[in-house]
Amino acid sequence: MPGYGRRYPTELMEVVDQIRNAFPVHPIPTSEAAIEDTYCVEHLHEILAGRPWDEPTVQDYRMCDDGFSLLTVAGLGYYLPGYLIAKIDDPETADILGEYVTYTLGGTSDFCRTRMTELGRLMDPAKGDAILAWLDWYEARVTPDAHIERSRETVKTWG
Repeated sequence: MPGYGRRYPTELMEVVDQIRNAFPVHPIPTSEAAIEDTYCVEHLHEILAGRPWDEPTVQDYRMCDDGFSLLTVAGLGYYLPGYLIAKIDDPETADILGEYVTYTLGGTSDFCRTRMTELGRLMDPAKGDAILAWLDWYEARVTPDAHIERSRETVKTWG
């Protein structure tokens, strides 16, 4: 489970707590509500469907990195905190999850912009603030790029 039983430095614990407090675990969306009805999604059904976002492991989230395009907007809104905390918990195992987050939130394609507009309708200020705190943490650990800044700009338009 991302974040459970882990000892974090104080400043990192604040980010994890902010994410946990902003994103409720219940209600858990149904598989149909969370995962697009398309091909190549069996692994998402096996790993994420019907599970609370705080239950899958870092490896589970890494195996579902394509969820950023194969989860419904509602599914992405629900499982996003799991992806964020997975990257904090074990950056090496999470590997490219941080890039997927910023490429999705800060994406410039019509697909990404439409999804982020829809996702923004599901967000409230506490969720936006939690994502912004994660982006600050992430940016301090990688080479800053335009996707991170565009992600911030997107999130700031929500709620």
